[in-house]
Amino acid sequence: MHRVPSERWLFEDLICDEARPACSNCVKRRAQCEYDSSGSFLWANGRSQSRSRSNKSASEGPPEPQSLHDTAVSFGILGKLGGHGAATQYSLTGLNLCDLELMMQWCNETYRSFSRNEQTDRIWRGCVPEEGLSYPFLMHGILAISALHIGRTRADHRRADYVTIAVAHQDQALTLFREQLHDINPSNAKAMFAFASIVAVYAFGYPHPPDAKDPWDYIDDLLQLLILSRGVHEVLSTASSSIKDSDFGPIVQFDEYEVNLPDDILFALEKLQDANKSIGETDSTHDTFVYEDTIGKWADMTGAVYSGLTFIAVACRWAIRLQPRYVDCLRERKPLALVILAYYCAILHRLRHNWCLDEWGPRVSKALWLVLDERWRPLIYWPMRDIFGQAFEPNIT
Repeated sequence: MHRVPSERWLFEDLICDEARPACSNCVKRRAQCEYDSSGSFLWANGRSQSRSRSNKSASEGPPEPQSLHDTAVSFGILGKLGGHGAATQYSLTGLNLCDLELMMQWCNETYRSFSRNEQTDRIWRGCVPEEGLSYPFLMHGILAISALHIGRTRADHRRADYVTIAVAHQDQALTLFREQLHDINPSNAKAMFAFASIVAVYAFGYPHPPDAKDPWDYIDDLLQLLILSRGVHEVLSTASSSIKDSDFGPIVQFDEYEVNLPDDILFALEKLQDANKSIGETDSTHDTFVYEDTIGKWADMTGAVYSGLTFIAVACRWAIRLQPRYVDCLRERKPLALVILAYYCAILHRLRHNWCLDEWGPRVSKALWLVLDERWRPLIYWPMRDIFGQAFEPNIT
């Protein structure tokens, strides 16, 4: 005789009994099984804590296949949270682990290449990437300089790969940057300033072939960097007025310092100034005031270094502040302009602990020695000795 189920029995029949792989009650009701949440969130150790499972200890051996299934089912609950089974508008194609690595590199290391103190630490590490979320050219710039940093400093077989990645990101960044280059305004000023700064460091850090046969190739590399710096200066000066009173303000405020130079440098500078005036007295086409200004800015930069300011911005600042006429004199291969460039190489060498400046000093100064004739070489004795040490011999080859 068929027994009529009691109310209690009917109620129990509606509850998941959490049997695996499928709840027997739900199977009888032909319903989709929604395991009882009171037990399912306790399956993190791979075993159900419900009444239908044994209390077998984990110490008795590795988890059985059924336990692994339980774990998979428990994590499946996350798929039901929020969406209730409905399709979402957002889709993922997979993590870009390379870009994530580069952003970690920025936040852990590369931002320090731009920062000068605790105030600017906060801006370069956090605020600049945040600005990059709104301006893709800045984000690509961040990833480019981070990849270049890894490529220049990591000692493994993938260094060339990171340089290639850096070039790809920088190409995309420049394409997008040029679209806004003629419309720098308060809205994009922060991003434009940050990217222009990144461009300057990128130019210093990009690796050049170490085996050029013509010394002029090395000199021209540095000249191209100075030409680029002129463009960077235009962006920085235009954007600075919009951000000096913003939360980016500290990055446009240079630290104060005293210019106290050692006697050997003062003596070398005196010789440089005397040579400049002497040439000006006999050559009406000589740009005496341009050279005087350039030498003065070199002395100011050197004073900053000797006062303890040894970050990359010091070297970049001299390049950015140069008068266009001095850069033209370098293009024209004017001997005194080349002599002053050798002094700049000495400061780059003093700052060689910065990853992007390490090779410039010795490489370019040696090339300058080779292209200058006997009349001009004595004027660069100080930078050559500062770079190569007291063992420097005037017949260096």
